[in-house]
Amino acid sequence: MDSQFPAASPEESNFGDSKLDPNQVVPLYHQIYLILRERIIEGHYDTKPLPGELVLAEQFNVSRVTMRRALQDLVKEGLVARGRGKGTFVKPRTESRNSSVGQSQLLSASAMRLQASGDSSDLQLITSKRILPPPDIATLLHLPSDAIVEKLIRIRQLDGQPVAHLTSFIPQDLSGRICRRRLREFPILVLLEEAGVKVAKARQTISARLADASVAYALGVPVGAPLLAISRVAYDESGRPVQVLKGLYRPDRYDYRIELSRKQAKGQSSWQHVNEVEFAFEMHQQDLTHF
Repeated sequence: MDSQFPAASPEESNFGDSKLDPNQVVPLYHQIYLILRERIIEGHYDTKPLPGELVLAEQFNVSRVTMRRALQDLVKEGLVARGRGKGTFVKPRTESRNSSVGQSQLLSASAMRLQASGDSSDLQLITSKRILPPPDIATLLHLPSDAIVEKLIRIRQLDGQPVAHLTSFIPQDLSGRICRRRLREFPILVLLEEAGVKVAKARQTISARLADASVAYALGVPVGAPLLAISRVAYDESGRPVQVLKGLYRPDRYDYRIELSRKQAKGQSSWQHVNEVEFAFEMHQQDLTHF
């Protein structure tokens, strides 16, 4: 698209280059399942058929039996449908698969300040390129499917150790304002604000996800390791989405904290916020070699 941006990494362009580890406890078929699952959720296939079973087996360098087991797990989850002589197709998105966006909550001011500070950790820029956004990203950014966005992948490190895998999507007209050399120093929202974008609020969903091969390699964890997943959409003062952030965090080194108090209202007890949300990177005093 744009020659000033590097081409896609091998992990993003060819499944055969994905790092499967036969020595891990997680079976090969499940490692493949995790990779394909993530590609489907990100909209890489849309309504097009997946490559054939034999083609995928060759790309992943595994047996056809192993490949078939991975595809069966995708069928069980309801992500794909298979028909004899018809191939494997991604099922249309349902309300339940998109419900996390509608149920997201406002990000508190303290979390935004911590994210903006950038004082406790370093950033490593992995990918910077302009792409056609996956369908879910285009929807979140209120963009047509043929719009161009910039995709940035960065690794946040603490004391030289990876803590978070951060993927940002930014509309093209805004990404052009960002100071390129500062991408390795500051959060995207800080750079957008420096460029004149007035970020007013964000909506965020916190969930869990298993590490696929490329993310596991970047974070130094086994394939299939549990990660804290944060999906955030930031908006400017006019309500325009200016950034989609997909963050994957090592739970052994990243905490989400909130203080609550018990309140009585209309004869019923409920939890209410006392202090604003706090996010913190932590160096836990434990042996991390097994994680």
